[in-house]
Amino acid sequence: MSPEELKKRQSIKVIVSEAIMVLTVIITVIILAFIVSGYWINSDFEVERQGMLQISSIPTGADVSIDGETAWLQRTNTSKVLPVGEHTVKLTKENYDSWSKTVNITEGLLYRIHYPRLFLKEREKEKAYDAVGTTKIFVSDNHEEMLLYSGNVETLDTGIFAKSSELLTTEELDEIMPEWILLNINSETIAGKPVERRKLYDFFKKSEPRKKDSLKDFGLELDLTGSEELIFSKFYDDYYLTVFDQPYITVYKKGDEEAILKAEISFTSEKSTLGHDGEFIIFSAGPKIATLDMETMKVIEWSVDGETFAWFDDDMIYSIKDGELFVYDYDGLNRRLLSKNVSTRFPVIIVKDKWLYYFSDDTLMREWLIPR
Repeated sequence: MSPEELKKRQSIKVIVSEAIMVLTVIITVIILAFIVSGYWINSDFEVERQGMLQISSIPTGADVSIDGETAWLQRTNTSKVLPVGEHTVKLTKENYDSWSKTVNITEGLLYRIHYPRLFLKEREKEKAYDAVGTTKIFVSDNHEEMLLYSGNVETLDTGIFAKSSELLTTEELDEIMPEWILLNINSETIAGKPVERRKLYDFFKKSEPRKKDSLKDFGLELDLTGSEELIFSKFYDDYYLTVFDQPYITVYKKGDEEAILKAEISFTSEKSTLGHDGEFIIFSAGPKIATLDMETMKVIEWSVDGETFAWFDDDMIYSIKDGELFVYDYDGLNRRLLSKNVSTRFPVIIVKDKWLYYFSDDTLMREWLIPR
């Protein structure tokens, strides 16, 4: 073979190789584009559009069962591609209780569940502090400190601490300071100690209110009477306006002129609460709750056990009935009886996902949420 023919063949091989490489890149990009759009090949080798479920838990490492099936190495925290439609997700972990929910997967979209909490079944319980004489409890925002007040609640005015403590006279300070005890509840050993003036100021000072959104930001022209409650929120990268005109709920998404949800609740709400990262809005009156779930864009009505409720963490609610402590997800699911002999007088809190604190009569109790 002449050198010219050899050179010609090599040139053809280079051209063919480059063409194959370009074609491979194009096919790969097309496949990735289809995967990102939610398309997948199922077990029957049929192309179907799917969505993705991302799920985590406290504690981490729980086994994830989807529609009754558990895959190898399927744990929280994880993501999984699922066919469009309803799926039952269940989390289990040895020595812990279980958690479950039915989710609706939408094609090409991510469904994120970050809030499931599993509780240790056999929890070590201990008396943390004798709080006899305490009339009021205050907990720091980071759940690491607790203020115990033993004075007259009817005459208590924490507003004086929200101002500079220098405004208080020495006589006033001498009178009120012994009524306060500080507990560090983020410690295995808890001991009460006197409170410094600066600590009271830090506890009760008011933060600067953040700038609120307005109707102008949404470009909407609504016929409002002024009695409506306007709730602005952000969920993922979208901004929402919820108009609550008792008992009607109307939701607008920024960029859309028409409402994306119109709903009605069956009771007269006394309070609304914007949930964690804008994922939900709670409308409530006593034990009655209506949850507007921004993920599913649905309103769910439910009730707690007892006369009223409070927040357990950013996503969970608790209530106490006849001394029994019940916990629920923000949408009323996964109701569990957690503890007994719990007082309704003082708050129930979790510290660093390690301890559960509550009061039994005048005793501060602590339960370990992790194996000791």
